[in-house]
Amino acid sequence: MTLLLTQLKKLTNINFLGLELHNKINWKNRVIKILPKLSWACYAVRVMYPISCMNMFKMIYFAYFHSIINYGIIFGGNSTECKKVFLAQKKIIRIMTGSRPRTSCKPLFQSLGIPTVPSQYILFLMNFVLQNQKRFTPNGEVHNFNTRNKLKLHKPVSSLTLYQKGVYNMSVRVFNKLPEHITNLAGNEKIFISTLKQYLVRKALYSLDEFLND
Repeated sequence: MTLLLTQLKKLTNINFLGLELHNKINWKNRVIKILPKLSWACYAVRVMYPISCMNMFKMIYFAYFHSIINYGIIFGGNSTECKKVFLAQKKIIRIMTGSRPRTSCKPLFQSLGIPTVPSQYILFLMNFVLQNQKRFTPNGEVHNFNTRNKLKLHKPVSSLTLYQKGVYNMSVRVFNKLPEHITNLAGNEKIFISTLKQYLVRKALYSLDEFLND
């Protein structure tokens, strides 16, 4: 028994369904793994640029870039390491549009109709809310006061950093910051997600804080 216990080691990260999950939820290992793939997508678009068109660029983007950054983004989309993924996204957007390296990407994201990495994170959080509505409690069920915030989600109190950065807590924070005309559509998943995506494309968010502090 003693020998067995001495062989047990604390794991700092684990591979789960292709995701490198870290015990501190920093998404570092995941980013290290996908950055070469994102660079390849940038290279593919650059090579094709002189002989192709925007429709082809978008096919490459959604097949070899968009799908990669989306996988598991709900777990680390707000991590510091994810900023590197967003930089890669801005790089490929500039290549697709033939823009200079320092060109502002906000109007480019808007014209292409492509959500930024922070916007994709928000989309996945809100899809999580819709798929797990029974796990969330509206403020109206917590108290009997008829306030304008009764339809917003109740946010449990916790001082744990890991919990505050977790999927559940971030989902509540984001949902409660959505415009009322969008939250009112929560009963219809398809319309809700479609309207939210259009809203986020117009915003072209560069960070989650930009959304939460708006």
